[in-house]
Amino acid sequence: MRISMLSPALGALVEDIDLAESPTSSQAEALRAALVKYHLLHVHAPHLSDADQVRFSQIFGPVHDERGDGLRTQYVSNIREDGIIREGALLFHSDLAFTPEPVPGLSLYAMEIPRGGSPTRFANAERAWRLLDPDLRGRLREMHARHAFDLITQRGDERYRYVDLPDDQPQAEHPVAFVNPRTREPVLYVNEMQTLRILECDLAGSDALLGELFAVLYADDNVYEHAWSPGDLLLWDNLSLQHARGVPTEEPRTLRRTTLAEKGVADQVANFSY
Repeated sequence: MRISMLSPALGALVEDIDLAESPTSSQAEALRAALVKYHLLHVHAPHLSDADQVRFSQIFGPVHDERGDGLRTQYVSNIREDGIIREGALLFHSDLAFTPEPVPGLSLYAMEIPRGGSPTRFANAERAWRLLDPDLRGRLREMHARHAFDLITQRGDERYRYVDLPDDQPQAEHPVAFVNPRTREPVLYVNEMQTLRILECDLAGSDALLGELFAVLYADDNVYEHAWSPGDLLLWDNLSLQHARGVPTEEPRTLRRTTLAEKGVADQVANFSY
């Protein structure tokens, strides 16, 4: 097995590993260390089965059965009847930042991909924290942000603000300097889709500060863009990284997903089901 850096911002390419077989203990240890160091792993694995993807994901933690059907996989798809997140752009976000227990990790496996690759972009929120001015980091350590999402529309192409959200939609507060349990490092935990405001500032001050932080988070040198090919498997740390996508084409696009978590959205949000 070989592990090499994908980009200066984040990510590692994993080669010479057969995902149809259980990893050795030394391979599993090396993969876990690589996820801590690089936050995203890319394996090209044609014909990967559901069970193989789940087994690979379990190297890094429990895989949640989001639908409750025992399969522990879902489909991000614009053609399958059971597809989720079917259409539209997605701003940068960390899955379930709007719940008390955000998702620690995710994987996506490319099954059907448009000819243009339908890229997904990833931003390194752990690296962004380190890039901030030390005085600003000191201020942010005492601050908290409120995050929200509209589960009714599930639109991801616009920032959520109080005026946009029905009163019954989920919200959660987290430290701006969120410590990732996997890496034990602080993460700049604000994102352009779900962060409503920084609570220790008035609204104008919050918007100004968020703009300053987003400029660091989403700078070109802090982002890796992955152009998908069929057979690509990406697994990433959802706390250290944020992800986004442009507007998918009308061509078929299907990615199989696993959620590395103890709890999913249905466990944390009343009356929600897929």
